Amino acid sequence: MIWQLLAVFITGFVLGAFAFMLRKLSKNRLPKWIIPVAAGLGMLGYQAYYNYAWYDFKLGQLPERAIILEEKRGSDFFRPWSYLYPAVNYFSFIDGSKIEVKINGERLVKYIYFEMHQEHLDRLESQYYGLDCAKAEQMKMTDEGAFEPPYSIESIERSGLLYQNLCQ
Repeated sequence: MIWQLLAVFITGFVLGAFAFMLRKLSKNRLPKWIIPVAAGLGMLGYQAYYNYAWYDFKLGQLPERAIILEEKRGSDFFRPWSYLYPAVNYFSFIDGSKIEVKINGERLVKYIYFEMHQEHLDRLESQYYGLDCAKAEQMKMTDEGAFEPPYSIESIERSGLLYQNLCQ
């Protein structure tokens, strides 16, 4: 967050200085208001660029074996450009690693499900799961590998990316 804020201010300062230089080179024929307008447009332009580049930047930080399961695009009042073309501001993935165990003769796959949110601070959430491939059901687990109460079982689709990548 601090680096993004610093980049916004530097972009505004540089474009404001560029507009000031253009005004001086034109012997003050350009209006004074061009300086703050150039700085403001530069800051907004950087924010729009960062908003659209965030998803690709985060994908580049993931391991090669990571599998993207879902992505969502969203609009925001404070990002008016997102109403024209919404940027990806959420995605979920698994890192591709799994642990397979047999419990009572049934195959259970343990994995970590990640969710990445673009907010004022990027937020990464993770949750351990155990997936019963025979029944296509999963249950939350603790970090230590025990099932997490309350024991709520969630059904998943056999045609979904999660099942296809973990159970096939």
